[in-house]
Order: sequence, then structure tokens, then C-alpha cells
Amino acid sequence: MRTLSNITPTPEQIKILVDAELGFRVIRGAAGSGKTTAAILRLTQLCRARISHRHRHNSIEPVRVLVLTFNRTLRGYVMQLIEDSVPVSNQIQLTVETFGRWARTLVGSRHLIDEHDIKTILCSFLEEVGIASVDLDYFFDEINYIMGRFPPDKREQYLKVRRSGRGRAPAVPSALRAKLLTDVIEPYESYKSTNGYVDWRDIALEVATIKGQGYDIVVVDEAQDFSANQLRAIIEHLNDDHATTFIMDTVQRIYPQKFQWLEVDIKMQQHMVYSLTKNHRNTKEIARLANVFVERLESDEFGTLPNAETCQRTYQRPQVVAGLFRAQLDYMLNFIQPFLDSGDSVAILHPKGGQWFKFTKKTLQDRNIGYCELTQKRNWPTGPEQVALSTIHSAKGLEFDHVLLPGLNQEVTPHGNQDGDGTLDALRRLAAMGIGRARNTVVIGYKPGEQSTLINLLDPDTYDLIKV
Repeated sequence: MRTLSNITPTPEQIKILVDAELGFRVIRGAAGSGKTTAAILRLTQLCRARISHRHRHNSIEPVRVLVLTFNRTLRGYVMQLIEDSVPVSNQIQLTVETFGRWARTLVGSRHLIDEHDIKTILCSFLEEVGIASVDLDYFFDEINYIMGRFPPDKREQYLKVRRSGRGRAPAVPSALRAKLLTDVIEPYESYKSTNGYVDWRDIALEVATIKGQGYDIVVVDEAQDFSANQLRAIIEHLNDDHATTFIMDTVQRIYPQKFQWLEVDIKMQQHMVYSLTKNHRNTKEIARLANVFVERLESDEFGTLPNAETCQRTYQRPQVVAGLFRAQLDYMLNFIQPFLDSGDSVAILHPKGGQWFKFTKKTLQDRNIGYCELTQKRNWPTGPEQVALSTIHSAKGLEFDHVLLPGLNQEVTPHGNQDGDGTLDALRRLAAMGIGRARNTVVIGYKPGEQSTLINLLDPDTYDLIKV
């Protein structure tokens, strides 16, 4: 599976590369604007500058570089990009990891509670405070948001903080906020303490307390999906003369990690933020389709909506295929076969993945189409396969020539029924992000009568409907 990296800097990216000042920088921009490419080019430049500085001062200390991604699949992809561009040198000590794996190397072995058990325990407490079953997933995320944003001794700030980025519903009034702290989080913390467990949020807090690692250059990709406590932990391990770059687009945020820069002791100023405005990946038609999902959602100054006017290319309109799953898949594979013959890459994405791909795998095998699976894979596959299977979540930050999204039914995209439902808002961001992985074509499929709400949100003027 090849990467689709463009290593030639654009005029917008060159401004980032020539900035040799130390401290924090943010690279923001919509999907396809070249944020990750710009960060890796900047990383390469900084490494060369630091090595040159070491030579001038006769120092044998290696340049310590840390690149963090928010999931394992993106880690593999970014690692491949770095290996293709950053010069190999024994004077560079390079770490490319997810936050979780990097943190575990620092704190050592811990008795981690299983994520499934965490959800079971927290949802039982949520039910006891009167949360309806249909809203349990939403409030499970709310608890993660609280524990990820606020240190334990400052969680009472949650009672008064402006709660944004989580949708307008379900409502979380002051009385319920207090209950979440006292009747859900406190008993959960007691449960962990009694049983000798820690969770990933505890690991982040512990990383912030141990001896700093002294990193010279740091890149945090998809920073909008890191929690405030994770960023606090990273900051504790920077050298005084560090150069740290955050890559982000809050429109693509898919986890409830909203925070303010001042919370993590960063005074973000205008000269520290670079905006990439051109979309070098998507066609105008793909950007129009993606924009429908997110154009009316809450955003901020670090979010950028998909904009067809910033795209450099036009091509055929996306297609939406209505029919049984088997017929959807047959149509999609017939559609992309000529592109496979030309050497293009294809991603087949699904909200759930896993066993939901069982029939897809068999169909690919029957057609003698090689494929690889990306979800939760630590290393980027370097084989000849042109088709990748992945959850939409794990495709975040990746790029393919063509994207297929079969089986987009309500069963795999559940949400609440209230206006402004936060879970639906998250699904809309997820759909836009998945569509935005494509360079040339997008095909979405659903079963009539069982289609996801996401299908109903589409603008008929942005796609061609195919009935199979």
C-alpha cells in the first residue's frame, strides 16, 4: 500500500519551513491542505538545523525528536512518510509513537483496566443517576472529556466551564454536571483504587510528573483529538529551546477533547499559527459532498470547513448506491477495477469494521483482489496491495485515490433523536473526515429503508444516485 505524499513544498508551506524560531507552532487547515506534509518538511528542516548547530559547537548529543499520533494506523503512515523524507543519521534520536505507547514506555508496567470494563462500569453509574440507555454512549464520552480535560484537583472547573464542541443535546445542566462528578467519576476512581487499576487518563497524568525527556523537536499530529492532560504531559518533556508543532483541524475532531490553549499554559499568538488554505487532495466535487455534513456545526478559529473553491481539480461527481449490501459492493468493485488496473489505491471504510468486513473480504478474495487491513495496525503495510480495509476512525489522517463507504445504514450509525444531538454531530464530522480521505472518487452505499441519517443529510445536487 503506497503512501500519497507530496514532498514538494507549496508556497503556503514554504512560509512554515523558513520559520526557524523556537517555541510552539500550529499548522491548521482543512482535509487535504497538506498539514502533515508541511509538518514533516518542517521537521526535516529543523533536524538539519539542529545537527548543524551541534557540529558548530562540537556537541555529540543527538537531536531528540518526538512525533506523536492519535492512533496506531496513523502512526504507521506517518512513520513511512518520515522514513521517506527525514535524513537517516545517528545524530537523530527519533521516536514516532501513539501517545499511549509512548507514555507506557515512560511509566513502565501498570495494571491497566480494560476499555470494555471501563465502559461497563461507567455506564452502570450513569444509569444510576438517571441517564437513559439511548444516551449512555454520549455521556460515556462526556466522562472521558471531563477526565481528559481537567486534572483531578481541578475537576470542579467543569461545573462552570463553557461546554462546547459536544452538540446541543442531550443537555447537561448544572445539577447533572455535579452528579457526574460526585456520583459517576468519584465512585469510578474509588473502584480503580480499591482494585489497584489505572486507566489511560491516569497514565497521562503520571507522565506529566516524571523526569522530563528533553525533546528538541516535537510534532503532534491530529492534535485536536488529544486531551488537555495529554498535552500537559507532552509539554513537561520539552527542552527549553524546543520547536513543537501541532497539526490540527477542529472540524475533523471526532473525540470530545475540547480545551483552551491557556489551560495547558500555552499563550497562542497570531504569529504562531499557520493556516493552509489550498486543498491539494480533494476534487471540488468531493469537497462539496463533505461540506454538507459539517457546514452548520459549531467550529472555532482552529477549524476549517471543506471548501470546493480551494480545490485545484475537478472530476466526476461522487456516487451514492442504493441496494442490498452485496449489490452495493459488486457495483463499487466493478467501478474501481479500471482504477486498480492503473495502479491506484482504494480504501473501503466502515463505521464499525471488524466482523462487518467479513463478506467484503470474501468478495475481494473471490475476485482475486489483494487487500490489507489498516485498523489498529502499528506499521504501514508495504506490500503490493492496492485495497485497504479500515474503520473510518482509523483512516483519519490517511489519503487514498478512491474511497468506498458501503453499508452506511442506521444500525452502524446510532444516535439520539433530539435536535442538535451530540452523537449525530460527531457522526457528521466522522463522515466528512472519511470522505475527505479521497483524492479522486467517492462511492457511498446504503440499503433503502435502513439508511443512516447521514444519507438523509446529503444534498442531491452533490452526487449521482445509482439504484442496484
